[in-house]
Amino acid sequence: MPAKTTYTIQINGTEIDVQIDSQTGISIHGSPGYEIDWIEIDVNRSSLLLNGKSFSMTLERSGNNAYIANINGKEYHCTVEDERSKRLREFISDTTGADGPIEITAPMPGMVIDVTVHEGDSITENQALIVLEAMKMENEIRSIVKGKIDKLHVKPGQTVEKGQPLATIIK
Repeated sequence: MPAKTTYTIQINGTEIDVQIDSQTGISIHGSPGYEIDWIEIDVNRSSLLLNGKSFSMTLERSGNNAYIANINGKEYHCTVEDERSKRLREFISDTTGADGPIEITAPMPGMVIDVTVHEGDSITENQALIVLEAMKMENEIRSIVKGKIDKLHVKPGQTVEKGQPLATIIK
């Protein structure tokens, strides 16, 4: 069975779906036929070939899954998210209300490994709140909004069920 990996990349606010398949190569928005070659020249500088066209590129991490890419002198703000992380974020988004407190719930059963915030803390959008271990994998549960931690419902070492409240955020 061929290995497929799907990424969602946001570049300056525009979302791009990229699929890498070990047999068919790279597809962007479902269109196959992209050939990419990437050579790292030094720590932050790379040479990028896209369908035979050469680009000079620097890449600097600016946060979790966030980067600033400078390609041929033009700056791009990017985030990269794999398919699993995207599904997790969408699940969390689906469980929140537009007005009032926002309830962050467990997307799967597991054990709370770490709680990185305290009640009363001001938080930013996409900030890590809780680390949940499920099926021997650690999953960072992140805030989908800027706000304040109103209530923490869990502590490290606690087991949780899918849908169980983890934290309440007020905007």
